[in-house]
Amino acid sequence: MEKNSTAPILSNRYQLQQTIGTGGTAVVYLARDLMLERPVAIKVLRQDFTQEVTFRERFRHEAKAAANLSHPNIVTVHDFGFDSNRLYIVMEYVPGTDLKTLIKQHGRLPLEESVNLIVQACAGIGYAHRGGFVHCDVKPHNILVSPDIRVKVTDFGIARALASIHPDEKHDVVWGSPQYFSPGRPLRF
Repeated sequence: MEKNSTAPILSNRYQLQQTIGTGGTAVVYLARDLMLERPVAIKVLRQDFTQEVTFRERFRHEAKAAANLSHPNIVTVHDFGFDSNRLYIVMEYVPGTDLKTLIKQHGRLPLEESVNLIVQACAGIGYAHRGGFVHCDVKPHNILVSPDIRVKVTDFGIARALASIHPDEKHDVVWGSPQYFSPGRPLRF
């Protein structure tokens, strides 16, 4: 979506300005919160997934899980809504890029810088874990890095409550990104 003044407005409040990210189930836009006059990021569930109850519930779960986490290294969720047949999550806008793009652009990062980024990511993920949530999809795409080198973990779309995970649990569905699974995690297809 190109930047323009006639861009769609969700819930009479959030003006979509431009696409800043895409994923398998959603598109993320830079938007303007017209009420508070600030930039925000809005994750909009793709239309084909909006029709599916499973994806709507997963999306709603992401908003609730992330909204209950308040930490300097986790993207803050401001709002959740449905308008014009679009389900969306409003989050703080983090200028900068994701860790995957940063590595692509600069190659291997210096050790001190790498450790700083990982410590910040671990602080956010650890906080979520202590709060009862497991992220389930930690990967460079979901680690945002601001120009002043602050890290924010995002995309709690498949986060699970620790209490709901049983040691002998088996699923027909694999959640997360297989290329980022921890070593030794068995894949069940």
